[in-house]
Amino acid sequence: MKKYYKNWILLILIVITGQSVIAIAAPDPLKDPKYCGSCHQRIYKEWSGSLMGKDLNNSIVYQFYTGTNPAGKKDGLGFQPLMHGKNGDCADCHVPELALEKHAKGEEVDLGIAMKQKLDHGISCNFCHSIADVHINKDKNGRYNTRIFETVTMDHSGVKYGPRADAKSLAHPTMKSDLIRDSKLCGTCHLNQEKFLSISQYDDWKKAYTSGKTNQTCQQCHMPILPGRHKLATVTGLNNPKRITRAHTFVGAHDTEMLKKALTLEVKPEVKNGKLIVNTTVENVGAGHKVPGSGPIRNVILKIEVTDVDGKILNYIGDKRGLLPPLAGFGNPKTKKRGPNDWAGKPGKMYAKVYKSKPIAKMGNRSMVGVGGFLADAVVFDTALKPREPDHAKFVYALPKNTKSIKIKARIVYRDAFKPLSDKKGWKLAQREMITVNKIFNLKE
Repeated sequence: MKKYYKNWILLILIVITGQSVIAIAAPDPLKDPKYCGSCHQRIYKEWSGSLMGKDLNNSIVYQFYTGTNPAGKKDGLGFQPLMHGKNGDCADCHVPELALEKHAKGEEVDLGIAMKQKLDHGISCNFCHSIADVHINKDKNGRYNTRIFETVTMDHSGVKYGPRADAKSLAHPTMKSDLIRDSKLCGTCHLNQEKFLSISQYDDWKKAYTSGKTNQTCQQCHMPILPGRHKLATVTGLNNPKRITRAHTFVGAHDTEMLKKALTLEVKPEVKNGKLIVNTTVENVGAGHKVPGSGPIRNVILKIEVTDVDGKILNYIGDKRGLLPPLAGFGNPKTKKRGPNDWAGKPGKMYAKVYKSKPIAKMGNRSMVGVGGFLADAVVFDTALKPREPDHAKFVYALPKNTKSIKIKARIVYRDAFKPLSDKKGWKLAQREMITVNKIFNLKE
């Protein structure tokens, strides 16, 4: 099978300037997911429509790494400009096979170049199904070793690993692997140790699973079982029975139905000493890791709106900790204009893992708050919701005279990035509704 798995094919680009010849490394076409899709048509379609399949073309990842905006101009906000042009470990999980190959040669990968020139197939079929072993270990200081070359052992023989012992293929050897169903496989990328454990999903899951707060693996949750039975591949002349199988859709926080199942929200109003108190309980009942998970710029916001029957907003008189922080959006700092999604200073609570940086010279020697893990120097707060651990909050309002009933609207939304970061980068705010509770509270009851 070696002829099907050459390491790399060199494409020679002849530049018509003198006699210069530039050799560009192109990814092996026989490791291309499209090659796998010629037989595994359903699986390829699912994968290509997922965030895994689209990752190599993820403009947010590219812009955040290169420090560019949607127009392609440098804005100074991102990994490379703030880390003085270093390559870092971002390529480990976005172009893992390229990162492993280059590391073997003592080289590092510039993720921006790899994405722009398509030097790898990204989070591909070949990568996941060629992993022979995974090692997730901590050093003597209790810190995880999370570089891809520390955690993954690849099999380059051409064998493809899967969950079944009786799987057969005309294109490659097959082997059953229990690892393909093990959360440890996902932990190779959903775990990133910097100064802090900035991406902690696998660690969060392991604690929840061990303590009995979840009974599902990553695969059981994010690769749901398809209804009915399906063939794993479409190949003429191969006995390929229909089976119960899982989808390669890798559903997560971008799936609205999954978001709606993640949390519960309970709202209980009461009157004490002439004041309205809105008590809330938010609980992570559907995710086996913290919510929000993934990178620390993601955030979940509980927003509370309380009005009288005429729609007049009641005055909030509670603790300042019951007001949303600047990361919820404070509008344009120059014009002071705020948009409908700028919620800083309004009643509510942000659930997030928030870091701040050391003072940065190009930012006027000021610390930045709400940074990615690569800049994290201190924890500002960590309110991310752990599995099966309810979070209680209360919001206190002045009651207007002669009011018989109060309207309460509590909503929880998921944001892929803090609002000020989205504004500065020129990104459209990625906000998805999770829960909305509307309640009328009659004061005479």
